[in-house]
Amino acid sequence: MFAVSDLMHTKPIIGPAAWVRADFTGPDQWTVAFSADDIAELFAALEHARATGKAFRDLTRDDFPLDGLVAKLREVSRELDEGRGFVVLSGFPIDSDIPGIDVETMYWGLCAHLGTAVTQNGLGEVIVRVADYGNGGLANSASRGYQTNESLPFHTDSSDIVGLLCLNSAGAGGQSSLTSSMTIHNELVRDHRELLGVYYTGFYYDRRDEQSRDELPYYRNSVFAWHHDRLTCRYYLRQFIESARERFGIHVSEVERLALDTFDMIANRRENKVDMHIHPGEIQLVNNNVIVHARAAYTDTDRVSRELLRIWLNPSDSPAPPAGHAAFRDGMPPAMR
Repeated sequence: MFAVSDLMHTKPIIGPAAWVRADFTGPDQWTVAFSADDIAELFAALEHARATGKAFRDLTRDDFPLDGLVAKLREVSRELDEGRGFVVLSGFPIDSDIPGIDVETMYWGLCAHLGTAVTQNGLGEVIVRVADYGNGGLANSASRGYQTNESLPFHTDSSDIVGLLCLNSAGAGGQSSLTSSMTIHNELVRDHRELLGVYYTGFYYDRRDEQSRDELPYYRNSVFAWHHDRLTCRYYLRQFIESARERFGIHVSEVERLALDTFDMIANRRENKVDMHIHPGEIQLVNNNVIVHARAAYTDTDRVSRELLRIWLNPSDSPAPPAGHAAFRDGMPPAMR
């Protein structure tokens, strides 16, 4: 049974999450650098984690103790939840002499202090490699956005927080863009109020062959929901709406197309979005409840191939979303095999 939000919010959202580009002067406002002491703490916590004998995905925050760094991460969490909704951490240790498993373990341990990780695909992976998998891109109905070098339009991921640790930049392209979905909602309330009901009812999306045996190969999800006196957004890849139509005959009405086009138009306005490149050793953290993100197409070379590590997190104190909103927030089910 598909549900929609019981209430539509029709008043402007006021606060730091409803930002526009002019609110920022540069990356210094959203970047938090790791200090030498922070790096030393990460390596000390790595040794402690090793001593537990656990696989990295079984490690808890207690298995990865961080002392002075905890205060910094607490402020990062506050900024994600109550502030502008995005932060970039810079200077994370990814040097070539550090084994990949150690990088993943430190990344996992650090993020354990920000929330609980959830599975991102039918394979049950909790950290996925974002790169060009060479599988034909999103035209392939079994392909996901993190597996392609194609441009990705504005969208959210499923969890509350998405983290991207950059290991390698692309040879060319790959720019990241962020827009406040609270600002988008404010413009919709002001200028396109007749379309609001479409967003609160939502759209049908293709599961991309990652459903379990007892599930339909598509699902419905609302774009906006008003619950616990808070507006949240989940706007999944538009290509998945189109493939649900093509593969399963899900009708997309002209009004629904107008709503999608209007959302995209507002998100792409230059005055609304912040553009950035994620550089090696940087972790981009984005709150999907209040931010939509996009990525430009990129090209790898013989010398450089873009690679990031993605993690999906839910802070422990975040309220559960209403039914029909934020599908897969708590992780994706095992795929049918």
